[in-house]
Amino acid sequence: MATKQQPNGDTSTMNGKGRGNIVLVPSTDSMSMLTRPQLFSIYDEEIVESEDTEIYEEAKKSAGKIVDESVFTAGVTSRKRYKKFFNFVISLSILGISGIAYHELSKNLHDNHLLHEEFTSRPLVLGVKLCQQLSFGLFPTWAGYALEGIIFGSMLPVLDYWRGVKVAKVSLSGVLRSVNAILGVAFGIRRVEWSSSLQASVAWFLLDGVLWLFFDGSLSVLLLGFTMGLITAITSYAEIVDLSQLLYFIDFYFLGLLFFGKLGRFLYQR
Repeated sequence: MATKQQPNGDTSTMNGKGRGNIVLVPSTDSMSMLTRPQLFSIYDEEIVESEDTEIYEEAKKSAGKIVDESVFTAGVTSRKRYKKFFNFVISLSILGISGIAYHELSKNLHDNHLLHEEFTSRPLVLGVKLCQQLSFGLFPTWAGYALEGIIFGSMLPVLDYWRGVKVAKVSLSGVLRSVNAILGVAFGIRRVEWSSSLQASVAWFLLDGVLWLFFDGSLSVLLLGFTMGLITAITSYAEIVDLSQLLYFIDFYFLGLLFFGKLGRFLYQR
């Protein structure tokens, strides 16, 4: 057997008769030149660099877009949070002012018989005295009435949230109508010449039922308002000497709950 050197550097093996299988050992450079276009060897590095640059730019743009969206989302969330906090503070302020006005209305509510001035304000005054005792006299009187307004205005919204009830959106006109109702009833009690306090209190009691149907009509408001009226009457039971006075407590605080419930729902829905 003989081995013959080829001109290109490859080797072949032949058998003794001059014939045999030729085994080629390929060169790496030769194979690379045969399998790759000639022009590619010139421009391959530039093409790869161009593709890398495009990929980098696309990745950079995508990253920048994600960062911009994150910043925008964070800004929107921050503005919403600030707006919600601002609305909450405004709501508490309005409820506090309403609580002070509600006390003033209770002080000036009277008829020409057994309902004398400041009679229906006794439970509100008792609540403020309790706050002052707990704060060792540091709690201002006006702040106590404002706190009562906040509590009254938050009762129904908290109850709605606890029960998971979806309440219809309250409009500003609905709140204004409730204000007109409570002021109109108070004016009628003071100005009309009633034959007795029982007549006035029963008429007010029936009117509360009509107003409840007009403004709300839900069983929760009916039960809560009636319970609230009874609780306020119990806190001032020593002052009650007639059935009409008991009805006055129920009438006034039931109507007050209708007003504060309407106002509280309107403010907390914003």
